[in-house]
Amino acid sequence: MLRQNWVIKMPDGVPPAVQKSFAALIPSLLILIIALAVRVLFAKTDYHTIHQFVYEVLATPIRHFGTSYIGALFTCFSITSLWSVGINSGSMVNGILRPFWMENQMDNLAATQAGMPPPHVVTEQFYDMIWMGGAGATLSLVIAMLLFARSQHIKNVSRLAVGSSIFNINEPVLFGLPVIMNPVMLIPFNLVPLVLVTVQYIAMSIGMVATTTGVYIPWTLPPVVSGFIVTGHLSGAVIQLINLCIGALIYLPFLKVVDRQYRANESPAQVTERKPATE
Repeated sequence: MLRQNWVIKMPDGVPPAVQKSFAALIPSLLILIIALAVRVLFAKTDYHTIHQFVYEVLATPIRHFGTSYIGALFTCFSITSLWSVGINSGSMVNGILRPFWMENQMDNLAATQAGMPPPHVVTEQFYDMIWMGGAGATLSLVIAMLLFARSQHIKNVSRLAVGSSIFNINEPVLFGLPVIMNPVMLIPFNLVPLVLVTVQYIAMSIGMVATTTGVYIPWTLPPVVSGFIVTGHLSGAVIQLINLCIGALIYLPFLKVVDRQYRANESPAQVTERKPATE
């Protein structure tokens, strides 16, 4: 409107600052009229306010999808696919979905306090149980590296990464192995969380594993301990141990491919250094 010169014009003797304040009156008045009209219109509907309309029409379907099994798969794949090209996606995706997870979390907490079973499987704590070692559940990868790697490079990376991985910090292995931009390791990196979500979701849905109670934990809490705390049941720790083994088995064949590549590129001197001295 200002560009079309739809403004209140003042005499030439009026200071510029005053002219600018009057120039904004017509656009401001129009905005107020539109806002009032929207408020009156929604007041005559079953939604009563535009905020309730947005919540029921947009937020509620997104919540149902985002906290469903398919939504959980989509969430995990979104995080790992962005990490695959080096984008720290956890904060991005979590920032969008956390409000919906928190609703489920509050429902579970209220049910637990009332002595009822928690109604929701997918909460933020559900993902805390999946991301063992960080995005991609890379603690499984680090375990496989420690047990089966033969190249000096991977052995060194595994020793460096194991401490931080216990607390779900996986940058040392993501960039040290590397996993990021590595076409071989990106396959299990994206696949493992999908498998673990499926196993854990089914186990919780059929009652083999307790669902999360709504208890909030820091994301750096080590696996197994975190599973026990968020479910309040030993089965939460057991499913994490099972998932660690499943993840390691999936990572292992791909790790062996990378391990052979590193061994082929290592010099004979490096290989000799690893062998124990003999008399």
